[in-house]
Amino acid sequence: MRFLLAGVAAALLSVTVLARELALQVPILAPRIVSWAQQEEANALAHGRPLTPRMRALARSVGVSDPARVRIVVVDHVPLPDEPMLKAAADGLGFTKMNITGLTLGHAIFVRRGRDRDPLLLSHELRHVAQYEAEGGIAPFLAKHLIDLVEHGYEDSPFEVDARAHERGTFPPVRS
Repeated sequence: MRFLLAGVAAALLSVTVLARELALQVPILAPRIVSWAQQEEANALAHGRPLTPRMRALARSVGVSDPARVRIVVVDHVPLPDEPMLKAAADGLGFTKMNITGLTLGHAIFVRRGRDRDPLLLSHELRHVAQYEAEGGIAPFLAKHLIDLVEHGYEDSPFEVDARAHERGTFPPVRS
């Protein structure tokens, strides 16, 4: 039992140290992450597909102000930054190309192939679009979200808690 407790304490300490290190890096990383996110969004808005009528109804149901601007990009792997410092930060937060099924950057939603018609995933990601809109865009959203991720972890980050609370298992009816 004593060894188990010591192991748990060591694991918690390493997570705490990692969180502190990431917190110190946020001012350095944030402008680079914002720049990367804005480039990814611009490319997705130019090449992604618009929401279907059912998806637009879902978007409105979770608070998206302008569903016509949203674009979906279906990918084999959700994009993550290639820059070593940003990649290390993503890894430190537990984000890998293999474990992410969706990612929202402004009005661009990246979803893994086969999940692009999943109302549960889409409602979650569309709620993130609404959050970006409410915060005023990519830079202000990420400034807040990055700190929250470091302080609370992914599962307990306020934006993630809110997005999960808005998940829908079905598409709402389309208004005519």
